Amino acid sequence: MGEKKYVFLNHPLSANDPNPPAIPAPEFTPFMSLDKGDEANVTNIKMVSHTGTHVDSPCHVIKTGITITDFRAEEFMYTSPVVFPIQLGNDEVVMPVHLEGLLQTAKSADLILFKFGYGAIRRKDSKGYSLHSPGFGVESASFLAKSFPRLRAIGMDVPSLACIASLEMTMKAHNILLAAHGGRFLVIEDMDLDKDLSGLQEVIVAPWLISKLDGGPATVFGVLD
Repeated sequence: MGEKKYVFLNHPLSANDPNPPAIPAPEFTPFMSLDKGDEANVTNIKMVSHTGTHVDSPCHVIKTGITITDFRAEEFMYTSPVVFPIQLGNDEVVMPVHLEGLLQTAKSADLILFKFGYGAIRRKDSKGYSLHSPGFGVESASFLAKSFPRLRAIGMDVPSLACIASLEMTMKAHNILLAAHGGRFLVIEDMDLDKDLSGLQEVIVAPWLISKLDGGPATVFGVLD
């Protein structure tokens, strides 16, 4: 067996990150600066919780849902991940028919990563990425919640689980999935899946642990065998 390889599955946070229309751009400004004679560099960070690669915890959309710090440490580790390529165009909505291939490959998955292939669009057309990426309909969310009993999270290389162009038929997909697995479910949005993940064995999600938060930016590690 070869040496394990570790890869980042998140984008580093940047002031130039694409963001959905309701989410303001993050701001990083000097609080202290060596160049100005201070004894250290210290940065002031201003941003909303759903910025860049981030996780949604159940209380994001469910009033009684748990927060990010209600999860146990081991619940951020996934040992049966499945990567599922899915080819959809701008503004398209994922429906159950697009997911039927998972029934043969992901029955025991604890994490499914949906690889839309939108990494290149994120780099070249940030506005198009923010406004016109595909997303999941409530029917596909129900399909995932009912068909995969071990599933504890899904991730994707688009900015939101919902399709921004069709929020009226896709936003509630959050409610369905974040209530799954006994209400201990995570959605990981805006991931970097633009790499060969054929040997993916494990995924570790490390969100910012801010007490009682509805989610937050995360570093995500992939372990390849």
